[in-house]
Amino acid sequence: MRRSWMTFSLAVALMACGARQVGDGEDGDPWIGEPDWSPCAAKGEVETCAELCEASGMICVADGCPVDPQFCDPDPCDAATQALAIGAGQFCVDASVGTFVSSSCDAPIEWLFSNTLRCCCAQPE
Repeated sequence: MRRSWMTFSLAVALMACGARQVGDGEDGDPWIGEPDWSPCAAKGEVETCAELCEASGMICVADGCPVDPQFCDPDPCDAATQALAIGAGQFCVDASVGTFVSSSCDAPIEWLFSNTLRCCCAQPE
């Protein structure tokens, strides 16, 4: 009984959130493997996540990286395109200490009080 309840709950959650389709990047650009957070960029180095990923030889994956829903904007979201923080430090090693933004890859970065950025990218096929 408990197992069937968990299975039902998982199915409802997947239908409500939608499934991210691995394998198709923006505009039909395919990628290899799972998307991951890019290396860090400082404020003023790039204007969009598409630029940052391209500079790293990768392609941007909109809302492709999993995040802690508690720290995602717009609330709630469970995947994001941008991760932002004040200062590089631990953030450049572990993106989970940042604040996350769900956006398109071509959306301008809204730095607000942040000065360090990571974007969701993947290796092109």
